[in-house]
Formats: sequence, structure tokens, C-alpha cells
Amino acid sequence: MFGEMEIVFLILIATTVCFAIPKFRSDLVALCSLLALFLTGVLTVPQALAGFSSTVVVMLAVLFIVGEGISQTGLAGKAGNLLVKLTGNSEFKLLLFVKLTVAFIGCFISNTGTVAILMPVVVSLSMKMNIHPGKLLMPLAFGASMGGALTLIGTAPNLLAREVLINNDFPGLSFFDFTPIGLIILFTGIVYMWFVGRKLLNKPYEEKLKIADTVNVSELLRQYRIDENLHYVQIPNNHEIIGKKLKELRWPGRFNVTVLKIRKKASAKARTFLTGGGFSQILAEPSYALEAEDILLLYADNISLQKFLKETKLETISRDLDEGLHIQDENIAEVILTPQSNLINHSLKDIHFRDKFGLTVLSIKRRYQSAKLPSGQDELQYGDAMLVYGKWKDIDILAKEKSDLVVICHEATDPTTAFNPVRAVLAGAVLLAMIVMLVFEWIPAVITVIIAGLFMVLTGSVRSTEQAYRAVNWQIVILIACMLPMATALENTGGVAFIADSITSALGGAGPIAVMAGLYITTSLFGVFISNTATAVLFLPVAILAAGEVGVSPLPFVMAVTYAASMSFATPVSTPPNAMVMVAGKYNFLDYMKVGIPLQIIVGLVIILALPLFFPF
Repeated sequence: MFGEMEIVFLILIATTVCFAIPKFRSDLVALCSLLALFLTGVLTVPQALAGFSSTVVVMLAVLFIVGEGISQTGLAGKAGNLLVKLTGNSEFKLLLFVKLTVAFIGCFISNTGTVAILMPVVVSLSMKMNIHPGKLLMPLAFGASMGGALTLIGTAPNLLAREVLINNDFPGLSFFDFTPIGLIILFTGIVYMWFVGRKLLNKPYEEKLKIADTVNVSELLRQYRIDENLHYVQIPNNHEIIGKKLKELRWPGRFNVTVLKIRKKASAKARTFLTGGGFSQILAEPSYALEAEDILLLYADNISLQKFLKETKLETISRDLDEGLHIQDENIAEVILTPQSNLINHSLKDIHFRDKFGLTVLSIKRRYQSAKLPSGQDELQYGDAMLVYGKWKDIDILAKEKSDLVVICHEATDPTTAFNPVRAVLAGAVLLAMIVMLVFEWIPAVITVIIAGLFMVLTGSVRSTEQAYRAVNWQIVILIACMLPMATALENTGGVAFIADSITSALGGAGPIAVMAGLYITTSLFGVFISNTATAVLFLPVAILAAGEVGVSPLPFVMAVTYAASMSFATPVSTPPNAMVMVAGKYNFLDYMKVGIPLQIIVGLVIILALPLFFPF
């Protein structure tokens, strides 16, 4: 018969395994774990729901709103664009400023939001300097995680560490307590990425056919295997579909065939103003009525095409006869799903992608898989990249909305939010005031953050209350609220004491540094497979208890766990930024291992050696 502690460990093991499987959403896994703890009688209802009243959960939710204000006013984008002016043609300056800028922005907003803002800028810069994006995007992701280690509000584990210390009657951490070691970590990361990491990421630059600043459409079409699915059809005179609108024909639903573009004869009146032959090219609209001799640019696989041709009694024509009908740069873009995207686990058909965004998905590239034509039934997954086609204005609008998708490759546009000087100044003032109040702690930190979030809405830095609610990453909020009771269950049933006893028994004889190193290594190993937040929730109580057993201050042990939870670089699933840059940087799993594992080990050694200097035992 299992005791309560054994039941908790079984639930914890099942939860950890599910966290490591990308198919399962982390917030739903945490919620199921919470319900399991209640249904097995380990937790009461008040204990199970205590996480939702935690000050950490409230602060984190409101900090997303503060970050949205910084982003929406263009203040964060402005900081990112300083890269363009400061880097010149120096690869070293570019790497340095990528790391510094992402770390600076990451001090105040989530690492996911930071990467979403800067990733398009970095891709554009790499194109200008003829550098493969893969040499810069992994440093960008790693820098976002390191930036979170610089301040109290930089990442969720930092807030959790403060909360755990206060709950155990120890002094809480102040805003800049994390900064000294955070700067050491950042410096270590910069040195490693310049002397080692960039050489391991020495990907050859792929020659573009167009000038810098533009999308290399030919390369994108090759990567996403588009060209083999492009076909040309001309409508003969007296055909039955003449005069019918595209939406009436329902070709995408009936045959899985999409009309991308149309070459049509110009009217006699318009033809007098043309400089060339009497033809014009237009993007296919559902309301367009087909005319005789129209040439259609179709997108379909061969099986669907043959079925379409048989049913419609149309014939393909040679590409030599299309007279320049092709996909143009401004009508195509590459996009990546964000970790908190509402599109994850939904099919293109379910979300009505074309109706919602006005764009056609040409191809989907999944992690570790080749690009393929999208199916209406295929569910979108975390880390998917898509090639979309449509009007420039629709792509441009999509580029400014970073909640579900990030546009990483888009013709002739700045994908950052337009800079609003007045609101940017107001947002900057609110942020500065919040930092000052957090440093001096004139009022409780959670109240300070709530006031800052409220002022972001009242000053118009966040466009509306609805936008403020949309800015909150509820997946992270639910994850933390549901995982906090797991720590309570471990503590109440003796699980925390068991883990702490195991570590101190094995390493206690070698001194507190060895115990701290054991805590760091154990936390770091868990952080490779599950989120940094869940890892911190599990091991912070262990750090407090282990410090008590060894008879030293808990502060260095707590900080070791906090840093170990966030400094995870070894796999693409270690952190959301790692996954976000995977497709854009053309990385595989081995790239993360060969670059991330040495960095994770080096950073770990630096932290273990530096912690006693700033936080004595």
C-alpha cells in the first residue's frame, strides 16, 4: 500500500514525464497534477487552490501587462533597432549588441516577448551583413534567459525565490540582488559565444538573389518545397466556369487546390495606359469572377491537381507561357508560432486561418521534419514555422501582432510596433517608477506591480483593457498556480525532507559548497526537460530545508536553484526562446547539444564559484 509521500512522488514522476512530451500543454499537465493531488486526498480544497492567491502569480500576470505597454508603444522595438545603428559591419559588435540588448530588455519583460520583438530585427541584420541567421539566433535565445537573471522581475523563478524566503521567515530578495551574478553570467555567455559558440554555429551564408533588406523568395520557396506544387492553367473560351466567382467554385475544399494569382487581360480602356502588353496581374480574391483566357497560378500537389483537372476539364500550360506570373516578394512571409499561441493544437480548418488573417498557408515546417503541404486536419504544434501568402498589408498587420505568430521574414517592412513618442515616454516613466518603488520597497512589491500595470492601461500604453488581458500569458500563470500546491504536498508528506536528506547525506560531509553544487546539478538536469518555473517550484523548498540541515544561510542554496532553473541551454525544449528560434536558425537537436551543454556546464561552474562571494554561507 502506498503512503502519501509515495503517492506524491508517483504523481510528480508522471507530471515530469508529461512535461517532457511536447504534445502535452504544460498548463493542462499542471492542472491534472493538481486534481490528482486533491482526488487522492493529499491536499484539501484550500491547499489545492492556494496557488491562485499567491502574490507571485498576481505579480507575474500583471508584469505581462507592463511588458505589453513597453512593447506596444514601440519602446522595446526602439531599443532593438539601436542594433542597426550601432553594429556597423562588425560581426563582433553585432553579437555583442544582440546579447546586451536582449539581456537589457529581458530585465523588464518576459524572455518570450523579448525574442518575439528582436528576432525579426536580428534576421534582417544578418541578411544585411551576409551572415547566416543561425549564428545569431541561438545567442539571442540564450541571452534572453541570461537577461532574466539580472533583476527580480526578469523571470518567474526569481519571484518564486523571493516568495519562498519570505514564507520561511527569511528576508526577501531586493530588485538588484540578482544583478551582480547575472552580469557575470552574461559576460561568461558573451565570451563563450564569441570564442566557442559562434564557431560551433559556423553555418555557411546562403547567397541571396536580391539586395539586402528583401526576402530571398527563391530560397524560401526551395526550403519549403513550394515550386514543385506551382502549376499554371488557362481558362479557354466558352468554358462553363467563366463568370463564376472563386468562392462559388470552392476549389480549396473540393480539390485542395488554391488559386494564388491571376493574369488577366486588361480592359481596352486601361490598355492604352499600359507600357507593355495588355495584361495585368492580381492576387486571387474570393470575389473575383473568372474571365476567358485568364491564366491562374495554382498551388496543389500532383494528386490533387490531377483530380482537379479531370473534374474541371482544364489543362495545365507550360511555364514558358505564363509571361512572368510568379510569387512576388511582398506577398510572402515566414512565420513561427509563439509558445503561448492560441493556434497550438488547432487545425487550420478549425481556426479558419484564411478568413481570420486573409492569408494562405503554403507550407508548414515542423521541428525535425521536412516541409510539407498543409492539411486542413493537421493540428499546429509548438515551434511550427509556416510560409504564408497574401496581400502585403495583411502580412504587415500580422507582423505587428506577436501574441500568436512572429513574422521573421517579411519584405520591405519594419515588423516592430510603430514608435509613439508620447506614449513611449509615459510607458518608460511608469517602468522607471515601478523599478524605483521595487528597489526601495515603500509598499509591498505586488501592489507596486499592480499600480504599474494599471497605469499602463490608463495612459494608453496598452491600447485597451481587452489588450491587457490578451497580453497575459495565462498558460504560465496557470502553470505556476497549479504547481505551487505540488511543493506544499511534497513538504506536508515529507517528500521535500526526503530529497534534502538524500542530497545532504551524500554530499554533506564535503561541505556546504558540495551540497549547493548537488542542488544546482539536480535542478539543472530537471530544467533540461521541464519548464524553469516548474523546476523552481519543486526545488526551492528543498534548498531551504537542505540549508537548515547543513546549518548555513539558505540564501546561496536558494539562489543556486533559481539560477539553475533558468540557465538551461542544452535542448530546444529547455526554454520557450530556444524553441522559438529553432526553425528560423535552421538548427537541429544536435546544434543545441553541442553549443548548449558546454555553456550550461561553464555557467554552472561560474555560478557555484561566485555564489559564496556574494551570498556567504
